[in-house]
Amino acid sequence: MSNNLIVVNKITKVYDEDIFFRRGTNYHVLNKIDFLLQKGDFVSIMGPSGSGKSTFLNCISGLDRPTTGKVLLFGKNLTEINDEEIAYLRSHEIGFVFQNHNLIENLTIYDNIATPLILNEENNDLINQRVHEYSKKLGIEHLLGKKPLECSGGERQRAAIARAIVSQPQVLICDEPTGNLDSKNSHEVLKIFKELNNEGTSIVLVTHDSAIASYANKFLYLRDGQMQTQLIKNKTDQKSFYEEINRITEKDILFSMFSNIEGKSNIEDDIKRDDSQISNESIDNDVEVINVDNSKNKTRENVYVVFKDKKLTLEQRKCRLLNFEDKYLEYESVTHHNVRIYYKDIKNIKLFLSATYRQLGFFSEYMYYVNIDIILENDQYELRLENIDDVSPLFDMFIKENINIDDPADIIGIYANHKVDLDRHRYIQRNYKKFCKMYGFK
Repeated sequence: MSNNLIVVNKITKVYDEDIFFRRGTNYHVLNKIDFLLQKGDFVSIMGPSGSGKSTFLNCISGLDRPTTGKVLLFGKNLTEINDEEIAYLRSHEIGFVFQNHNLIENLTIYDNIATPLILNEENNDLINQRVHEYSKKLGIEHLLGKKPLECSGGERQRAAIARAIVSQPQVLICDEPTGNLDSKNSHEVLKIFKELNNEGTSIVLVTHDSAIASYANKFLYLRDGQMQTQLIKNKTDQKSFYEEINRITEKDILFSMFSNIEGKSNIEDDIKRDDSQISNESIDNDVEVINVDNSKNKTRENVYVVFKDKKLTLEQRKCRLLNFEDKYLEYESVTHHNVRIYYKDIKNIKLFLSATYRQLGFFSEYMYYVNIDIILENDQYELRLENIDDVSPLFDMFIKENINIDDPADIIGIYANHKVDLDRHRYIQRNYKKFCKMYGFK
């Protein structure tokens, strides 16, 4: 039997298709995407809102049909089988976990978990055995008699996972499964997914969080309905994989173009310095797969600048701290070595902006950060400042020390003229197109 569970060949998806082009064009939610899910894969998918992530999940799982292209689900072409056959595959071979757990409130946790088995007309002994087996595995066996509203958010999501896997599906489809959970519960849920994957369940997971995405062994980045980047974890540790994912997402979002006007010295350049890191593996050999290996390349490190007159919050203390002293900067690097950079040794500073998509309760927005490349005679440090608030004292120190500063986006001026965080944030948003035009980007 083939190891290929889901094979996707150049699928497109157009809603409200304009066959005769009376409107002049069609909007492709998905545009010629290839994808391969094999036994044992754990694939995470990221991309901006509207990039087609949920539509992609719907198409590969049989919840929706692509407009063109081919999807083979467990060897069966979804365009050639009827709805009843597709429903059978979904109920027996695929489990679904969503952001909203979708538990039935007037049923007990036991009955919610048992629902797929009841619908599949399994016998009562098997149902009872499976419900207890998986509820115990997920640590919710003591909740089986309760209703969903009597349980916490994390417990409800565990119940939703138990319901998804109780029929022992080959594939688990997860659409923002941690979107309504706090960070502790989110990572507890991901540990469960990791265990399930180690036991043989293949997983496809959509998320907006790079830390969540880093639990996977493959990473895909969608933008404008197209697959932009693929990473394979291989033997890279999770922390390095997380940082590589961050580099991909930050490079793509908004102000990454300010990193280098003459050349794009970011992840693409770094990876292509070593051709052995790149392989081309896909259905039609036209999707580039990048094997992540950080052993030869430095990654951008996230740091929080500590100013002497400011007390740190508990969350800030969890960050990697960049101590801002009179004569030097000092921080503990990813490799746990103390790095001290004297101002007198700095040849050049490059400043640019990056943005990260954040889910903030019911709202979502791009958060803007200052990235700094510190260039020495024989070394270079690439940092992203976690400070959302004012970092002008650091700029002032660079200026005081007569350090050459490359600041094409005039970040120093933005911070000088817009001292209130919200005011500065809105200014950056309003002037995005102006910045792009200024530097020749479309």
